[in-house]
Amino acid sequence: MNLEEDKAFRKLKESDTFYQEHFIQNKKEEAAVHWISTGCKPDKSKVLIFIHGSPGSWSNYLRYLKDPELLKIYCMLGVDRPGFGKSSGAIADVNLQAEKILNTMTKLPEIQRGIKSISILGHSYGGPVAARMATLYPEKFQFLFLLAAAMDPEAEEIKWYNKIADTWIIGWILPEEWAYSNSEMLPLKKQLKSLIPEWKTIKAKTIVVQGEEDTLVDPKNPEFVRKYFSTEVKTYLLPKEGHFLPWKNYDLIHKLLIEFSE
Repeated sequence: MNLEEDKAFRKLKESDTFYQEHFIQNKKEEAAVHWISTGCKPDKSKVLIFIHGSPGSWSNYLRYLKDPELLKIYCMLGVDRPGFGKSSGAIADVNLQAEKILNTMTKLPEIQRGIKSISILGHSYGGPVAARMATLYPEKFQFLFLLAAAMDPEAEEIKWYNKIADTWIIGWILPEEWAYSNSEMLPLKKQLKSLIPEWKTIKAKTIVVQGEEDTLVDPKNPEFVRKYFSTEVKTYLLPKEGHFLPWKNYDLIHKLLIEFSE
């Protein structure tokens, strides 16, 4: 357990938030996916899932996972994507990650209780992973929240630092999760191109939040979503805001999660 996760668990305990931890495998020989659930009592009919960016972990969403107002509405699930946090077995592929996360999700006791609706939120690289999950299980997902999500392949370019990090000497120096993160960035453009035909199958109402001064994800990404998604799309463009929306714009995201819970 890294220091960030250790701190997150301590804060959950201090807040008296009811939580459970799961390690779910699709097959015995596969690496397990690590999940955290909060507020998942038997009376809850709505689930909210958080998909982190690159790098990251479930603990990035700690403030949401222990929020009293959200806990009244949702059974909330945080996940470590493969290769991050406590989930081993890195997979530098949006589609394969989405499939693995979704398959382990369906085995969670919180999901097997007969949940009526699922909302999913993805930030940055977690955006296309969340959206792909919504295409694979379209009848179950009610709302899809995309925060500074990298969706448009034409806006994705390998940065100079990605090329440097891909050299063996820098890769050897980088912390493991940063090396995994870089390996995700390199093939992303091609993967996003291949997923374009899939987006029209999404049925979930989609809420896109994007900072106009984001230097990591092109602020024109919402235009791509409106063009290729056939479902209802609501867009929030935030002037003078950058990439780190889940934390810098917590009040707005919190408000939207409550507003679109009905």
